[in-house]
Amino acid sequence: GVLGHSLKRGPFPLDHHIDGIRYPRPHFATGDSEAPVMMAAKEAAIKRVGGSNVIYGGAGNKILGAALGEVAASIQHKVGGPWDLCAPQAILYAMGGTMTDLFGQPIEPQLYLADGLKQRCNERGYVATPPGSGEHFHTAPVNVLLD
Repeated sequence: GVLGHSLKRGPFPLDHHIDGIRYPRPHFATGDSEAPVMMAAKEAAIKRVGGSNVIYGGAGNKILGAALGEVAASIQHKVGGPWDLCAPQAILYAMGGTMTDLFGQPIEPQLYLADGLKQRCNERGYVATPPGSGEHFHTAPVNVLLD
């Protein structure tokens, strides 16, 4: 963006689902995975606060959706590696959002250092929520995984 102007982007997945009938709000962005941990996280979020799941492609796109407030939360059970999270996490944090792994633990800066890379860190996934969302949306998918 240009200095002094808000960040925005062109067509995004909700352009097709914005009617609020077939996909009621709040929206939770995920991929199309049917892995048990993803199904449990999606179901927990919707059961706790209502709403619906919308499919976003790419980890960065999901996190940007949260940063811009397009969705109540972005949930992903695993990522390709630190390169999938580094830039979008910085944007999310700069805009006041929150991101943890699926177990509620902060995603540590060491994740991005080649010599400090934790083994299998990409398998802990993430939950990203927009600025001002508070704990309400962030903890629903995290809590079900901890139970």
